[in-house]
Amino acid sequence: MNDNISALTRRLESENVRFSTDDKSLFDASLDHMRYSFLPDVVAYAECGEDIGKVLKTANELDVPVTVRGCGTGCSGGSVPTPGGIVLDLGAIDFIEIDPVARVAHVGAGAVTANVDAAAQKHGLFYAPDPSSHKYSSIGGNIACNAGGLRALKYGVTRDNVIALAAYLPNGEKLKCGLPVKKFSVGPNLRDFFIGSEGTFGVVSEAWLKLLPLPQSKKVAIAFFDGDEQAFEGIEKIMRSALQPSILEFMDADTIGCVRVKEPSLEIGEGKSAVLAEFDGFEPEAEASVDMFFEVLAGCEVRRAKDAAEAEKLWSVRRKASPAMYMLGDSKISQDIVLPFDGVAEFFRFYKKLGRELNLATPVFGHAGDGNYHIHFMYNGAEDGARARAVRGMDLSIKKTIELGGAVSGEHGIGFLKSKYMPLQHGKAELELMRGLKKVFDPKDILNRGKIYEVTDTSGMQPLRGVKLPWD
Repeated sequence: MNDNISALTRRLESENVRFSTDDKSLFDASLDHMRYSFLPDVVAYAECGEDIGKVLKTANELDVPVTVRGCGTGCSGGSVPTPGGIVLDLGAIDFIEIDPVARVAHVGAGAVTANVDAAAQKHGLFYAPDPSSHKYSSIGGNIACNAGGLRALKYGVTRDNVIALAAYLPNGEKLKCGLPVKKFSVGPNLRDFFIGSEGTFGVVSEAWLKLLPLPQSKKVAIAFFDGDEQAFEGIEKIMRSALQPSILEFMDADTIGCVRVKEPSLEIGEGKSAVLAEFDGFEPEAEASVDMFFEVLAGCEVRRAKDAAEAEKLWSVRRKASPAMYMLGDSKISQDIVLPFDGVAEFFRFYKKLGRELNLATPVFGHAGDGNYHIHFMYNGAEDGARARAVRGMDLSIKKTIELGGAVSGEHGIGFLKSKYMPLQHGKAELELMRGLKKVFDPKDILNRGKIYEVTDTSGMQPLRGVKLPWD
């Protein structure tokens, strides 16, 4: 432990900030969902906003890098302490207060997304953003990467549902960013600098979130198509219609082929792709939407859920998608690209051809209504050269995405794992402005050092194998 770290731990101890340096605590804080591990020197546990300020002020004075951590469910290495130093764990800042009149939830950065939604539902309200990790992910982490989820098509991403927040600068000063009121036009709203900045500008301690009336009814239907291109045509028909699904999920023929084998009771035909839709609102409105779904997709195989049990059965097609694809390989490289609607068919023709050329399976699922697709190159880890082929395939796929006017990430963020794509996505002026903003907020570059704005060479890195995380 170097002198600065020793001085830091002495300061934390004198200021009654809880911290750990044992091997298990350091390892647990060293990785996220992607399982690339970098050990920190210290893990500090903030139990209130004041603790955040104390840790940041001390780290800033001693020039110790700080990596902020929620629950570690991220998919881009944003909470991984690549430079060592201190991990600032916000999990204990876990309060939830519901104002049913204002329809606002006041929550701590460590509050779990699903728990916020559950608390709101007791008042006939709900919190709309629902990333797939919602049972484990924290609001602070959602804000850091501007998380989306299945309902983003109708209700927007995290940015659209954060009214105000409080954050701490690297020198320990606290900022109020907006107010929990319906309108706020008092100069630039600093709130927006922190949403999606992945903890590089400051540390969010609490937030005020927009709540909505809980829909009276939800109706689920699924359509099966003869291959992917027919599904894309069906998605276009839906988006051109008057339908407003709350959820519209696509699963390609490769993914459905795996689900079909894993779950024969679903009675899915061979070679099918699928689109799952959910409609919410008042009962007559939701029912009429399902009827229109059938009309729009006339000629396709469409199934509707008559009750909750049948709805769960249809939803199981989507829920089985990710685990089932491991039939195609024991390892994967994946990204969450966003495509403009007029580029979807062209991209997937390119992507599937690339998979055949590289002899790699390329299953896909994703949020069809907003163009956010989760693409995968599956490979077997023991096969020589397989991972290198998967990396090459993903690099070419990302270049094609950007060429078509799409985005590298829709909801997972950049972290360090995708930083190599930033110069492809953004021009020189854009990158220089981002780095300039980082310097304004964090002149000593202590926060999430090496993430987003600096390209990281990941070619020689390997994720850990055999590590089980709570959400697996």
